[in-house]
Amino acid sequence: MEVYFSTVVRQGPIAQGGELVSIDWATKKIKRKTTLSPTDPLITEKDDANPRGNSRGGRGIVKINDTIYVATYHSLILFDLSLTPKGKISNNLFVGLHEIFHHDNVIWLTSTAIDCVIGIDTQGNSIKSWWARESPTLQKHFSLSPLKIDKTTDNRLLWLKVLPARQPSHTHLNAVAVHNNELYVLFNRFGAVYNTTTNRLVLEDPSIKGCHNLVFFEDKIIINDTQGKRVMVYTQNGTLIKALSLLDFPEINALYKLAIKSSKAKSSSFFRGIHFLSRFLNMEHEIKSPLFLRGLCPAGQSRILVGFSPATIAEIDIEKGRLLDLFQYSQDIAVCVHGLLACS
Repeated sequence: MEVYFSTVVRQGPIAQGGELVSIDWATKKIKRKTTLSPTDPLITEKDDANPRGNSRGGRGIVKINDTIYVATYHSLILFDLSLTPKGKISNNLFVGLHEIFHHDNVIWLTSTAIDCVIGIDTQGNSIKSWWARESPTLQKHFSLSPLKIDKTTDNRLLWLKVLPARQPSHTHLNAVAVHNNELYVLFNRFGAVYNTTTNRLVLEDPSIKGCHNLVFFEDKIIINDTQGKRVMVYTQNGTLIKALSLLDFPEINALYKLAIKSSKAKSSSFFRGIHFLSRFLNMEHEIKSPLFLRGLCPAGQSRILVGFSPATIAEIDIEKGRLLDLFQYSQDIAVCVHGLLACS
C-alpha cells in the first residue's frame, strides 16, 4: 500500500510551509516528497500574518487514474505518481481549500473560508456550487445569515485576514463526501454533518466542535474529533457507535507526552505571548498542538489511517479498537498531517 499525505508547518515561512509526501506503508520508506506553497497569486507573510498557518502547506488529496490532485490554499496542484508537477487548477472561489473528494468525474472542494462546496471536472471547469449560509434549513437551525460576497470577483486573497471565529454565521465547512450519490458536508464549527441533496441534518454532536474529516466507511460515518483526540464512529443515521481515544494507545500516549515535553523545552516567552494572544482573540485552535487530529482515510477492511501532529500516521482497526501500526514523519510539533490517501 502506498500512502500519500500532505503537511502544514505552523509558523513556518509560507514558501516552505508544507509538503506532499508518499511512502511505502509496509516498509515505511519515504519514496518521494515535494514542497507545497501557494503561487499565482503568490501569498507572502505580509499578506497572511496568521501565525497558525492560514495559507500554508497542503490540504486534501485525491488520486484520479495516474494523477494526484492536492489542494493548497487557493489551488489544486496536479502531480504524476512520481510527484512531478503536471499543472494547476484555480478559480475565483478557491478560498481556503480544505478537504476534497472525487466522485463520478466531479472533484468536490470545500472552500472553507467562504462556507461553500465547489464541484469541478478534472480539467478545472466549474460544474456547480453549494453555499451553506444560503440554505433556509441551516439558516433557521443555526441562525445563519447569508455571506456578503461578490461571487464574480477574484476572492482568493480577500479573506486572508478575516478571523472565522469573529464571524457569527461562519460554519467552517471543511469536509465533503458523496455517499449513495448524495452530497454530504461537515461543519467544523457545529460538529454537524448535513446532506445537501436531501436538505437533512444527519448528525449533530456538539462534543466534536472543531472536528475534521468526513469518511463514509462500510456502513459507518467516521469523523476526527480533533480537539478531543478521538476518532468518532457513527451509524449513517448519526448515532454514536464508539469513540476511540488515541491517548488510550500506549504508543501514541508516549509520543504525545514526549511532544508536550519537547514543546515546553523549546518554547520561548515570544511564542508563549503569541499563544496567549491567540486565546485573547478567541482563535478557534491553538497555534501548535500535539495530537491535533486532521487526516483520515480507509486502509482496507475495518482499517483506517489517522493523521495527527507532530506529523504522524496511525493505522487502526476500528472494529477491534486496536492500533496496528504507526509512522512518524516529524518530531516537530509544528508539523501537522492534513491530507491523507491510501492506495493499494
